[in-house]
Amino acid sequence: MSEIYKNDIVKDSKYLINKFNMNGKPVTNMQIQKLMYFFEAYYMLKKNIDSLYDCHFNAWAFGPVSIPLYKEYRKFGGSVIKLTETDIEDGNNISSDKKEVLDEIFEAFKDTPATRLVDLTHMEDSPWTEVWKKNGNKVGSGENTYIDKTKTKDWFKKHFVKED
Repeated sequence: MSEIYKNDIVKDSKYLINKFNMNGKPVTNMQIQKLMYFFEAYYMLKKNIDSLYDCHFNAWAFGPVSIPLYKEYRKFGGSVIKLTETDIEDGNNISSDKKEVLDEIFEAFKDTPATRLVDLTHMEDSPWTEVWKKNGNKVGSGENTYIDKTKTKDWFKKHFVKED
């Protein structure tokens, strides 16, 4: 695997989108934004790291948005994301440890509608809410819209991970 694709959020998302499609559960741009936000949080938690992707998730009106994902999938608007055979192949060429965690995200959220995913990211104590309120409940740009990855990891653990 080439180093450039080591932590490519778009490539990783293609694996998850294909997983949804293969299970008869089409996914939209809004859904994949939230699912990949949850994936990064869960992956950081499981691997005990503070960041997976070089890109950030920004606080936008409907929740966390990764600009690389937005640029890749905005052409679909609110419609279902359609992958090409090349996209599917790219998604299948990610590491097995990422596939394992993406599979867990799929299982946890496969039946969760986009509106519920938005509700989850908008919880009162969420890192998205903190940034959104700080910015006057408006979409901004740049670093002041970045959602803190460590806070996201801790929030995800608190709300979504059952302790053994």
